[in-house]
Amino acid sequence: MADMNVRGGVNQTFFEKVALLVFVVVLAYFIASLYWVVQSFLWLPEITLKYSIYSSLLKESWWIALFYSSELGGVFCTSSRFIAGVFALYSAFSFLRSGKLSTPRVKNNVCRALVFEAGYYLALIPSVILGFVYPLFAEKLWYFDSPPWMPILLVSGVACLFMALVISPALLRLRSRIAKDFPREEIVKWVCITGVSYLFVVFWLNYTLFWIATAVPWVERAQPGISILFEPTNFFSFIATVVGLLAIAILALISTLPAIRKSGTVSLKRIGAVMVAFGCYFILVSALYFIAGGYSGRPTVWHEMVVPHNPDLWCLTFLPLGAWLFCYVKLD
Repeated sequence: MADMNVRGGVNQTFFEKVALLVFVVVLAYFIASLYWVVQSFLWLPEITLKYSIYSSLLKESWWIALFYSSELGGVFCTSSRFIAGVFALYSAFSFLRSGKLSTPRVKNNVCRALVFEAGYYLALIPSVILGFVYPLFAEKLWYFDSPPWMPILLVSGVACLFMALVISPALLRLRSRIAKDFPREEIVKWVCITGVSYLFVVFWLNYTLFWIATAVPWVERAQPGISILFEPTNFFSFIATVVGLLAIAILALISTLPAIRKSGTVSLKRIGAVMVAFGCYFILVSALYFIAGGYSGRPTVWHEMVVPHNPDLWCLTFLPLGAWLFCYVKLD
């Protein structure tokens, strides 16, 4: 894999200095993946040893099969990302030691990490099916806390569908480009496409659908519906997500478009600005979550996901990496 040639006076010294910050980001990714795989395996005895209880609640044999495939698919998700984290951490450590991205050790382990990260999203397919089936039979089926059909459709159905259909192919295409030693411009193109896809689908679309699901009244969780946006902390969190994340994704697309079109190079100054804004987003919504009283204060779909069940909080480490890029690289 050739080192990426981007604007702003990037040379070998740059890669040596940025390697430490990259390692910090990847380490955070690994720690998050480790945490969630442990949580999944702690949940596994609950879902398996209490099969008789759950099956009596679920009743329909086809719904039991779909429910368990979705729950066990979550275990596969976290396991696949943990393995990706191991390979990614080893790659980052190799990069830190050598200061080069083009070594076979870095290349091979990056490829392995990409495959298992793609597996993380492919394992969402049972949840996608559940998300689209549940609304059709919501009045007859048991599910956790008796949710309205709309949140399940949006969060498990639509969001997971887009992540499986968009992110996994992008990751695998990027992996093939790296593994087959495609020209540098082609690899950079797919790095940019994959990164922008994450911002639009995994973060903006996914998080926005969580907020839309939160606006649906849910009596069992004391979720009041659209009136929740009348509270300042929730309104600011909503705007930061729906408008702010979209702006970040659009800025990333504009910044990487020359590389995607192969008509120019990437400005690391602008990429640094995107990373800073992205990291600040997670700090902001986490702070607003605690100000609002956390999940106990607001037991809604959004407040359950944004901190307690959020697999993406490691992304706040993009802030120091982005700040360093923004300050180090000169703008053309």
